[in-house]
Amino acid sequence: MQVKAPTLNLVERTFKDNRWPNHQYECWFVYGSDGKGGRIQKKFKDQTKARLWKSAKETELANVQNRTRHVQTTLTLEELSEAEACVARLKSRYTLTQAVDYLLHHFHEPDFKIRFSEASVKFRGALEGRVRDRTLVQLKSTLGQFEKFVGDCYLHEITSKDVERYLRSLRARDGSNTASRKTWNNYRGDLHLLFEWCADRQRRWVSTNPAAEVDRFQIDREHIEVLSAEQARVLMHSVAAFKNGKLVRYFALALFAGVRPGGELEKLAANPQLIDLENEVVRITEAISKTRKPRQIKIRPNLYQWLTQYPAEILPANCDREVKAIRKRLHLSHDVLRHTFISMHVGAFKSFADAAIESGNSEKIIRGHYLNTSSFKDAQRFWSIAPEDTDRKVLRLA
Repeated sequence: MQVKAPTLNLVERTFKDNRWPNHQYECWFVYGSDGKGGRIQKKFKDQTKARLWKSAKETELANVQNRTRHVQTTLTLEELSEAEACVARLKSRYTLTQAVDYLLHHFHEPDFKIRFSEASVKFRGALEGRVRDRTLVQLKSTLGQFEKFVGDCYLHEITSKDVERYLRSLRARDGSNTASRKTWNNYRGDLHLLFEWCADRQRRWVSTNPAAEVDRFQIDREHIEVLSAEQARVLMHSVAAFKNGKLVRYFALALFAGVRPGGELEKLAANPQLIDLENEVVRITEAISKTRKPRQIKIRPNLYQWLTQYPAEILPANCDREVKAIRKRLHLSHDVLRHTFISMHVGAFKSFADAAIESGNSEKIIRGHYLNTSSFKDAQRFWSIAPEDTDRKVLRLA
């Protein structure tokens, strides 16, 4: 016997009720063939029920014709249709079981829900006293921007795509061009720190770190920017001529001792007794050091003269604006004075180990970034810059 494809039709028909003369009623009628000569017909008062029965019957007949098993199931027709669609999307790459196992392993509704803003506050609070104030300011800025970007949603709702979209939205200072790769890495790093802290076993506010899946750019480190001995001389004598040298100690310690601005210098200013002129060392304690490792810096003859001839405070009250103005006037980047100290140290004294001890960096960093950035002659001139010859070139800062 030739087997034909089963066909079913759905029509609306009018039927007579033999129990009541002249009485008729409307219904939906499913009819057709099972492909083997058998007839199929069934009436329904409701169109939706008729369509569902027709779909289920067609599936049953197709299974029989294709010699596949027809089994009882607790799934609804909608759930069966969804399962079939999922299998079709997975194709031969994965089974439906593999897909479900992966979802259950990598995602779960957390027992504890917390808004991003609250997590940000708790994270920054945990870092207070452990990182530089400047770092906390930067974190507050980054996390605040991201909070607005995601609408302060629940922490566990944030995905790697959200993080990537945020990073792609960053702009350069001109407001139109995309931000640099370095900026991308810095902002990604801030978010990575937050999510890693939230995913820690003590909290487990998120199951995974969404920032970890976002690319981090590989950037070739740029050439270290340093001042020449002449530029350093102009800087110090210009500062000496500014308001009776009120900021000499600040700039002298940054330039001739390499004390980090933005954190170490401010903390040292609150502890001036750590400048030991008798033993000719500046003591950077664990509480002051950025790396949380104490170190001592030699007070060399020229720095000794600057410190003794200008005994004012390291950072006089309300002078932040003046420091920023001088840096801007002389085009001083944030770390250029510290870079100059390390470069001139290596150039004059030829010891990576000593430079590493005094600067608080590793020998590897010193060797990799500061070798041959200053000549021996220029370094000698640098360490001879003292508070004299004020009639020579001075840039007026008033």
